[in-house]
Amino acid sequence: MIKKKADLEIIDIKPRGYCKGVVRALRIVKRTREENPEATINILGKVVHNRYIMEALNYYRIKTIDIPGLTREELLQYVDQGILILSAHGTAKKIIEIAKGKGLTVIDAVCNDVVSTHDIIGQASAQNKQIVFIGKNYHPETEAILQNFPLVHLITQESDIESLNLDSARNILITNQTTLSILEIQSIIQAILEKYPQAEVNNEICGATRVRQEAIIKQADLDALIVVGDPNSNNTAMLAQIGLEHGIEHVVRVESIEDLTLKEFKQGWRVGITSGASTPTYLTKMVSHYLKEVDLRNPQRKPKIDLTKILE
Repeated sequence: MIKKKADLEIIDIKPRGYCKGVVRALRIVKRTREENPEATINILGKVVHNRYIMEALNYYRIKTIDIPGLTREELLQYVDQGILILSAHGTAKKIIEIAKGKGLTVIDAVCNDVVSTHDIIGQASAQNKQIVFIGKNYHPETEAILQNFPLVHLITQESDIESLNLDSARNILITNQTTLSILEIQSIIQAILEKYPQAEVNNEICGATRVRQEAIIKQADLDALIVVGDPNSNNTAMLAQIGLEHGIEHVVRVESIEDLTLKEFKQGWRVGITSGASTPTYLTKMVSHYLKEVDLRNPQRKPKIDLTKILE
């Protein structure tokens, strides 16, 4: 029997899936439960930006305290006992002090790349430098930076630079959130340098974010790109943006296979699949395997997601 030719040519874009920071954070969370089987464990905000990870942690009786619109300090009022795990995005020192003051056992799952950014800003502050931080407003990484270093000047988009009023006689440092677009940040940095050419630049986009974005740039001849990841994940959003900016006409973001619709795909298309740095590999593989076998005219039933495999 001759096997039917696949309707779509699927390109698994690598690297993809968990970065080292997410691997470390999940390892800390799982170890905390193993070492404290009966303890009350809460995570302040999502440990990483992925809903399925949160649901998998609920399965292991680890509760995520996350209410849209509330700061980490406001979320802390909902935790009164047990172990508190801090997210990979970084947490303000003030929050840690309040948590310990409430008698909570605090465990920090912060990413080492985020720690590096805090260290760089801390050193620059000690040297009386003016600091410009490029980041997304209300993102937890930016929130922690602004709380720890209230004199930092936040730039969220190029138009913000017009109102930036620095002392040209003093040293200036430009740095950034670790999960931004490598293209977007270049234009913003260049615009700041045009106004303050003497400024020092310390680009802190993490290696995992950078190589994932560069991998998409190399695949710009695709007919379509599927980005698997949480809708609130900034690094996932940047992957989709990079695809669009490099001429891929059909860029689709899905949280999992459950969101995948086939009506926009055409037979013979070359379709790339990538995922954010906080997306479980299990979810990305599920999309890839399904599309490699799919019959676009008569699609097979989608497989069910098994929460016990999310943290693998």
